[in-house]
Amino acid sequence: MSNYLNFIFMEIELPSAIAFDFLNGKLRKFLAKGSTKWKESGPWRFPAICYTLEHKLAFLEREHYLTGHYSLRGILHDLDKPFYYLNPFFKDKKKIQELHRKNSCHHAGCVETYKLEHLIEMYIDWDCAALTKPDKPLNAFETLVHFYPEFMNIMLPLCLALEPESVKAEIFLHPWHKLCLDKHHNTDVYSEVKSIVYDIARNFPLSFDEIEKIKQSYQKKPRITECSATEIFILMLLKQKENLKIEIDFSKALNTMYAIYATLAKKDCFAGIPEVARKGVSGHHYKEIKKCPYKDEEFMKKIKKPRLF
Repeated sequence: MSNYLNFIFMEIELPSAIAFDFLNGKLRKFLAKGSTKWKESGPWRFPAICYTLEHKLAFLEREHYLTGHYSLRGILHDLDKPFYYLNPFFKDKKKIQELHRKNSCHHAGCVETYKLEHLIEMYIDWDCAALTKPDKPLNAFETLVHFYPEFMNIMLPLCLALEPESVKAEIFLHPWHKLCLDKHHNTDVYSEVKSIVYDIARNFPLSFDEIEKIKQSYQKKPRITECSATEIFILMLLKQKENLKIEIDFSKALNTMYAIYATLAKKDCFAGIPEVARKGVSGHHYKEIKKCPYKDEEFMKKIKKPRLF
């Protein structure tokens, strides 16, 4: 019961109309200036706090854009780290990072990762990094293929549900990474991406009854990581339906999977593109909410029509 109440508490959401320009305010500028002092040698506590809090602002900006609201989970995101940095008993910043990752549900490999919401937090955490972290100029999909290919079956469905346009062959590749240095590794990761996209399309539910069974199955499983890629993709679409208060066109989603697979099938490995200047640039107005690529436009037109009697 306590875990259930804790989960409900963490999922409290603010109305979508509440939005703040986190990335262009004075606070962000102050934090950005302070975080630049974080060097391998020399004082690190205050710069590390600034680095973390600036990241939190980017996280909230991206959370509102992708899900349509700020959540209590997002507001509390990474809030333990500044307290660790202030604690004089912790003398090694790397140990602090290890402790945080081990006990935070939104980090890959944490044993407490058991809900879809944890994966969403993980996705946003990856996707907002490029806004404030010059050493991490990657979006969520690029982060997945670079550093977490072992979680492809779990996190690729979120990439496909939230930003399918990011799942492509031409991405930014870190020049020092195995994706650039090892053609065999690059080919293997690329092949897995293609395979999962194809499996999602092949196993796609063909009726609302099948979709309902996926929902019921998820509720009985102890961890989201025990779900298949197709199940996670469907669950993420249903979550966006709830978040954005829209209807989902599942036939459009299926066709999109086949279209992405057809595009990926034209190549056999990732190709590098120049790094784009993403740092500090969100690419949209802070009040804007990303349009769901699978929104059922025709259904929404019907329900918006005024009643005649």
